[in-house]
Amino acid sequence: MLNEIIKGISMALNAAFGDGYEIYQNDVEQGLKEPCFLIAVLQPEITPMLGRRFIKRNPFDIQYFPTNPRNNAEMFTVAETMMEALDFITLPSGDLLHGTSVNYEIVDNVLHFFVNYNLPMIRPAEETYMETLETEVGTIGGD
Repeated sequence: MLNEIIKGISMALNAAFGDGYEIYQNDVEQGLKEPCFLIAVLQPEITPMLGRRFIKRNPFDIQYFPTNPRNNAEMFTVAETMMEALDFITLPSGDLLHGTSVNYEIVDNVLHFFVNYNLPMIRPAEETYMETLETEVGTIGGD
């Protein structure tokens, strides 16, 4: 499911910014072509709820590397566009996910855009069925 969310983020970024921006999922040691985005998964977690229900929390850090690292105005404009584009993403399956805990910061001339995509889930029930049951039916005191 995590890969589906990453694809949904990539599709939303591509729709908002076009083909002029590269979108990376894996770390790039050399040959980073700017401007570009790097989608990083932080620390996914599962929180149990009542019964069989649980929530999968999927936090992301989407990094933006600008053409001019000293241009904070460009990064602020990109961050505002990302807030609109990543508010709701569509997964390849067609499902819609809402982004929560959205915030951003600029560290070492790189924009870090943080967003969570949480999924409420239900574990499948394990049902144990009886094999056979024998009963005798009759009336009390009747002829």
